[in-house]
Amino acid sequence: MGGLERQSENPTIDLLDRLAETLGVQLSEFFVQPPRGATTPKTLPKGRKPIRPKRKQK
Repeated sequence: MGGLERQSENPTIDLLDRLAETLGVQLSEFFVQPPRGATTPKTLPKGRKPIRPKRKQK
């Protein structure tokens, strides 16, 4: 899954089938064209932000 998230690998049909089953959708749902005029989903920023600043090491 990490390779997919980093966009460094392509999913296999087996993986797509397992994802569809886990999500409770048909495999074909991954290949449906969005309707005309549909907005593009916003891309999330890369990386994680710390909840609080790291403590200085002594």
